[in-house]
Amino acid sequence: MFFSVRTLSVFAFIAATFATPALANSNQTTSQTQSKYPDKGQITKIFNFLGDGNYTAFLSYVAPEVSWTIMGTHPLAGQYPTRTLFTTDALERLGNTFVVGQEASPKLVRVIGGGEEEWSVQQLHALGKCKNGLVFDNTYAWVTRWNTDGIIVEADAYLDSTLIQQAITENESIEHKYTDLRNTSMIGPVGLNCKAE
Repeated sequence: MFFSVRTLSVFAFIAATFATPALANSNQTTSQTQSKYPDKGQITKIFNFLGDGNYTAFLSYVAPEVSWTIMGTHPLAGQYPTRTLFTTDALERLGNTFVVGQEASPKLVRVIGGGEEEWSVQQLHALGKCKNGLVFDNTYAWVTRWNTDGIIVEADAYLDSTLIQQAITENESIEHKYTDLRNTSMIGPVGLNCKAE
């Protein structure tokens, strides 16, 4: 079978358009080698650590001096100036309200941005059960700023304020320690109808 020069040119154009160049690392994609910031694939991989319950792996992609702000009018709302404070005062504090084995592990729903964009938005969904039987069904968004090393250096989290308030107020253990001013430990719980000891 013979093709005209024009037909061969069209095939060559199509092949060139859809061809994937050889990569140095088979785990990389073309966009990963060209993007200034983590692309959607890399961000998805990082956020999937949360869904798998591997917080240590996820937090390795968060800068030690991160600026993490949780928006809202609930006990977790505020600005966390370090990864350690965000971990103990937000993640662990909320995690303390769940029934063991029924914790709400965040599942990534979608990623917007990344790649050539310094900022990305991750929509997440978490479903769990609090100690008092409250179903914790929360869809929320984290807006993250990345550095060129693929590390989160700033984040704004938008959560369901009413649900967070209810989960903390009704389920937090008195033994859990957190920082109220984000720089000193206090005994919890502190919230609606609760007193600090």
